[in-house]
Amino acid sequence: MCRGESVTLTLFIILALLLTLLSVGLTLQINRLKRELSDYRQWAESELERVSRTDHDTGALKAQPFFEQLDNECRRAVREFTPLTLMKLDIQLLDDQADRSAVLKRVAEILSQQLARPGDQLGRCAEQQLALLLPATNEHAGSFAQRCHQAVLDAFEPGQIQFTLGACTFQPTAALRGELAQQLVTETLAAALIETPGTVVFHAEYSHDFNPTYA
Repeated sequence: MCRGESVTLTLFIILALLLTLLSVGLTLQINRLKRELSDYRQWAESELERVSRTDHDTGALKAQPFFEQLDNECRRAVREFTPLTLMKLDIQLLDDQADRSAVLKRVAEILSQQLARPGDQLGRCAEQQLALLLPATNEHAGSFAQRCHQAVLDAFEPGQIQFTLGACTFQPTAALRGELAQQLVTETLAAALIETPGTVVFHAEYSHDFNPTYA
């Protein structure tokens, strides 16, 4: 092999090595960018979920914005002298094979269909609980609570899921606050889960007990 051919071969080998190194470098850079893009996408999705007011699984309001709405409606009820009703539905899966997310989504759809007025609101107040806020209602909201309970019962096979509903109608007294309403309905539901699970327990402050002077 002559000197010229040797130099050409050496240059070819060097060029091949450089191209290989460049290729490896580009591959590493691309992989790094892919990881960064994947991390950013996960961050963006979690951030959107965090700032979103609605629950991903059910489409209902998340707990915090729902209870903010409850506070607002309690103040409105007192200002406009109109009762309001708060309900909580506890969902217990009795069938281990049932898909919790699918059940919650279906129940939320059924309850949303029951809410006919613009001010009515559905919220997800806990992992396995949905809540309904019904402004400008009265003590007859108990019939509506029974109807909602029956609607979700009819949508599933008997013995598959246990639905327990606690509900209270509140008169617009000076003591009415979102925190108080939430506490009383939570206590009503907790008692129902212990004493009569799978049923509706409804309590109402009747209008004839309401004194508009807040005495």
